[in-house]
Amino acid sequence: MQDIIKKIIEIDHMAQKMTDDALALKGEAESSIEQDKKALREKYIQRAKRRIDVTAGTEEKFLEEALEDIKNKYSGVATLLNENYEKNHEQWAKEIYKRVIGG
Repeated sequence: MQDIIKKIIEIDHMAQKMTDDALALKGEAESSIEQDKKALREKYIQRAKRRIDVTAGTEEKFLEEALEDIKNKYSGVATLLNENYEKNHEQWAKEIYKRVIGG
């Protein structure tokens, strides 16, 4: 009977040790998973930032080209307006004067 009790106690100690070991492994696994999760999140954040930088650079280049095209287009229009003004401003002033005065 004494041997049976010792055996039960021994088995209980072994079971307790196995439980403690399993809990320790569970804690290590949870910690490892959390670290992996943080590393993966950081990796995706860095990848997203690189994509944003590339996209922003591309968009900025596109906008600069579009702005340059607009400037060129309206520069030509401004030049034509200035030329037209230089040619006709005296005649326009006379016409405005004439219409205001009622003549």
